[in-house]
Amino acid sequence: MSAKVRARRTAQPRWAVALADKAQHRLCRRYARLVARGKPTTKVIGAIARELVGFLWATLYLREHAAA
Repeated sequence: MSAKVRARRTAQPRWAVALADKAQHRLCRRYARLVARGKPTTKVIGAIARELVGFLWATLYLREHAAA
């Protein structure tokens, strides 16, 4: 992780950083598995994008409920 990314993360809530780490780990692992299985790259990217939207939704949901 670069110094710039580490600096940006220090200003973020702990739950957001944890969720981002979880998303990065899961999506990278899933991408590698699907490509290794021989799936077309365009399909793999679509699947990863759909899953990323789920993580974005979770982030917005948690942010809204953390403030309440």
